[in-house]
Amino acid sequence: MARPRTPAAVPRAAPTPARRLLHGTIAALACLLYGYCGGVVAGAQLYVSRDFSLGTTARGAVVSVFLLGAAAGALGAGRVSDRYGRRPALLLSGLLFGAGLALAAFAPGLPLLLVGRVVQGLAAGIASAVVPVYLSEISTDRARGRMGTLNQFMVTVGLLVSYLVALAYASGGEWRWMFGAGLAGVAVFLLALPLLPESPVWRERGSGAARESPGPRAALRALTARGVRPALLVGTGLCLLQQLCGINAVLYFAPTIIRSTGLGASNAILYSVYIGALNVVMTMLAVELVDRWGRRPLMLLSVGLMFVALVPLGVSFMWDVPAHSLVALLCLLAYVAAFAIGLGPVVWLLLPEIFPPGQRALGAAVCTMVNWLANFVVNQFFLTLVGAIGQGETFWLFAGICLVGLGFVWHRLPETRGRDDATIASDLRTGAVR
Repeated sequence: MARPRTPAAVPRAAPTPARRLLHGTIAALACLLYGYCGGVVAGAQLYVSRDFSLGTTARGAVVSVFLLGAAAGALGAGRVSDRYGRRPALLLSGLLFGAGLALAAFAPGLPLLLVGRVVQGLAAGIASAVVPVYLSEISTDRARGRMGTLNQFMVTVGLLVSYLVALAYASGGEWRWMFGAGLAGVAVFLLALPLLPESPVWRERGSGAARESPGPRAALRALTARGVRPALLVGTGLCLLQQLCGINAVLYFAPTIIRSTGLGASNAILYSVYIGALNVVMTMLAVELVDRWGRRPLMLLSVGLMFVALVPLGVSFMWDVPAHSLVALLCLLAYVAAFAIGLGPVVWLLLPEIFPPGQRALGAAVCTMVNWLANFVVNQFFLTLVGAIGQGETFWLFAGICLVGLGFVWHRLPETRGRDDATIASDLRTGAVR
């Protein structure tokens, strides 16, 4: 009697566009939490400083230790996600977000609050390195731009939610509830995570048990190889520009900046809500334009408009101009809008696009670490710099960096829309910016 034929393996059905969007949204919830943890300190620090009697250095540390934790998390994220998978790395990120927010909410003093902020930073670093890679790997070539910008869109939503929560608790100065409210978002993310499939690119490269992660020396050699070096240069340059332009100093210290114009703490937090809402709206516009106009035109427009907005912003703080508070707010809004339409979302889309598949996770992780370290430097010394040279002069310094960055984008960044890995690598290597 003949043996029954074993049925052939049924190939996995390709996910529908709606299901891809669902998976991308779930993954990007990690970036919403990263935006929340980064932004909530803007309002909370006004009251933490009062309760713990913090000076300028300590206030800066409450913001900046988060960024050091994020740099460490980003550096380790590449190896974790390559060995164990993108989904386990996102699970680790969610658990760390929960632990960090809980520690901050119940901190009896500054030391434990700083520990909580470091743990939040570790989670944010993992999320910021893994989510863009995951979104790139689950998307089709046609939808890669829209899917990739979902990462930054969720960051802006998290920032806006954090500003709204800070505004809700501002009247009582309840900064502990500002941190604690984020635990609701952590619960939603962890409950949705089982619906998330593993990245098909990671699956095709073999199981985590069989995978051997390269050692640090081998990884460094791979990233500095002749074919990968141009991508590393452009990626790190874009990440440095994204932070040294001063955007996160403005977003994290928005209430402090606006309060310096003469407004009270509650009004300052309210105006920061307007800034956060505009950030969301303009990022949504970027999602629509990135596959129509391309990455390079949006980057040039964004950095150029940021320079234009920063010059009068500096003037408004240096001289006694009419309607000082209104002029400063309008310039801040223009600056944030310019960032949100290009430099904010497009950098995170470009990182997985410019690296070859084999070095994608590690390359994105290294560039993300550089991003967080630059973020730390700017935020740790922002208030000190303002005190040393003045607020207006500080914004002019950021304007100068934008001008240099505009030249870098013009000369070094090729268009990646609709191009395959080989073409992008060739353009990076030859310096073609078509």
